Amino acid sequence: PHPTMANVICGGITDSPGTVNSVETISLARFAIEEHNKEHGGLLEFVRVVNEKRQLVAGMNYFLTIEATDAGKKKLFEARVYVRAWQNFKEVSEFKEVKSTEVQEFKHVADSYK
Repeated sequence: PHPTMANVICGGITDSPGTVNSVETISLARFAIEEHNKEHGGLLEFVRVVNEKRQLVAGMNYFLTIEATDAGKKKLFEARVYVRAWQNFKEVSEFKEVKSTEVQEFKHVADSYK
């Protein structure tokens, strides 16, 4: 099995330690920002992925906490990107700015699905 997939439970949201700097995760975060910018006329610029969780469904949901700049000011965003790799399909199903306290809430809610 894929090393990052070994402990994935279908339907459960799991941490993905060591993957926030992976090419795949960074690519998904950049995709989420690009889609947000296209849909909302934004000018967000990717800085880094702060956190990643995954949920195995009929495909994979990636829950990303992303740091980006907006007019030079650093902000945090939560994005959910749904991927069906075998169909070469991906979509951003959620993208929102969050305050630092909300990031902790997001992590807590995601943890409750384990």
